[in-house]
Amino acid sequence: MKLVRLALVGYLLAAALSQIARAQQVPGIKRDLDFDALMTTVDLDDPALRLDYKKPTSDGSSIGVFIGRGDKPAGASFVPTNTSSIPEAEVVAYRLARFLGVSRNYYPVDYYNLGPRAFAKFRDMVFATREFEDDRITNRNLVIKQLKANPTSILGIYRLKPKTKMYPARTLGTQGQFNRSSELAQAIRATGPMPGVQLMRLAGIKGGGAGYPTPPAEQQVELARQLSTIFVIDQLLGQWDRFWENLEGTGDKNGRLKLVARDNGGATLDDWEEFENYNRLVSRYDRDLIGRLTALNAFLHGEAKEFSGFSDVKKWQSAAGFLAPASREMFAKKLAYLLDKRIPALVE
Repeated sequence: MKLVRLALVGYLLAAALSQIARAQQVPGIKRDLDFDALMTTVDLDDPALRLDYKKPTSDGSSIGVFIGRGDKPAGASFVPTNTSSIPEAEVVAYRLARFLGVSRNYYPVDYYNLGPRAFAKFRDMVFATREFEDDRITNRNLVIKQLKANPTSILGIYRLKPKTKMYPARTLGTQGQFNRSSELAQAIRATGPMPGVQLMRLAGIKGGGAGYPTPPAEQQVELARQLSTIFVIDQLLGQWDRFWENLEGTGDKNGRLKLVARDNGGATLDDWEEFENYNRLVSRYDRDLIGRLTALNAFLHGEAKEFSGFSDVKKWQSAAGFLAPASREMFAKKLAYLLDKRIPALVE
């Protein structure tokens, strides 16, 4: 289990500024823009909403709440900082994916501060519920620390429950380990065979809705592109929690398969941890993604005047969801190393 370095002081203000910046200029597909509009209306203090304490599951130990209305199934969740759910990592992963044009492979998520009514209800549930699993006990203690640090509010993430049924991509990895012998794993390595246009299926992945074609399929080259892209973002953000049921797949109504990066909070944004591990997993990259990252790198290091409509680096960092200076600095360092050292060395 990774240790969480909490930096509570200033996070509430930083998150508020990030929300303002995000609403102004972060690009995205229609689903993303609809989510932005929704976030301007979310109020968990609304007495008509139902907050249900998150119970332990086989693939999740975080402390938080599911959000529903009346007797309808929960349609969203709120989770504060847990050992494997860091709000900054969650939000930056999603917003960075938007800036890079790959948000369809990510869940929409945003910062949210519980108001007084929802805070009191959440606090009471946390204190009243005993936990018996080690990970849940650790997370409960961590959440209690946050509750005591600020007796009126707590920062976390708000995430909608996907309307499409998702399935864990277990053939690609499980129990924290990537399956390096899989066909797709070989396709994202420079030493492996080039991925082709042949249709590919992943065992266990079904259609995401009633009547959807199943099993879904996609061209191998497209699935390799998606997996490589997810790994690059993981590498830049220090993701260590990907293969604990946090890589999913689903099929759309046309029978096409896509991969989805789920629960991106298991990351250490402020150090070099995991960077080298991803060098061993991926060495074949999507050309368009690298082009966007190259433009971003030039902007962050003063070699370009703008990126995606932003001319101020600090404003872009805020819009991308970064809260801590150490996180921003390490991201820029990793990005520069990937583009200036890692990729050129593969070409030589």
